[in-house]
Amino acid sequence: ELNAQDVRLRPMAGLYLPSRISIQNGSLYARQKIGVTIGARLTLTFTQRFDLVTAVTYLPGYATFRGAGKRIDVGTGSHLLTATTAGRYWLLPLDRRFSWEVHTGLGVGFGGLPAYEDLFVSSTVTGILGTAVRYRIGRMVSLHLRIQDRLYQVRFGGGDPGSSKPPLRISLGLGLPFVESAP
Repeated sequence: ELNAQDVRLRPMAGLYLPSRISIQNGSLYARQKIGVTIGARLTLTFTQRFDLVTAVTYLPGYATFRGAGKRIDVGTGSHLLTATTAGRYWLLPLDRRFSWEVHTGLGVGFGGLPAYEDLFVSSTVTGILGTAVRYRIGRMVSLHLRIQDRLYQVRFGGGDPGSSKPPLRISLGLGLPFVESAP
């Protein structure tokens, strides 16, 4: 039993919709992935401003749409199993109209070939430091800006060993209470 702490275990299900838009060789390049994830999130809250979050998610597969100029390609991707843990601290409290979070975390992703027995052949370990700003509009809608920097990334199995540092990641979002799984 933990005194003065709140422990929550929540199932998660959602859409996997990462988008990437860039300019390559003078052409606009866009990539959209579409899939469904399932999993669970454990949140251990110590105070109103500090908590630890651990999550496990599984993505059975996804479709990818890529386009550059007038050309569009369609493909599929194999499954992905991820486990993450993060500490979050709110400089400005979460329950206010404007909140500001600082977080750091560690994640492990396992992805395999189409054959399910190869799930653990290729894996990536990533460490992240970031911040997120949230602005609530009433009780129904919130706008998010998240900036994250990967401190390190190591790949095991085939592929690039992860020697180059990935770029800074900036994401914008719109939150609706019936779509969000947790703050």
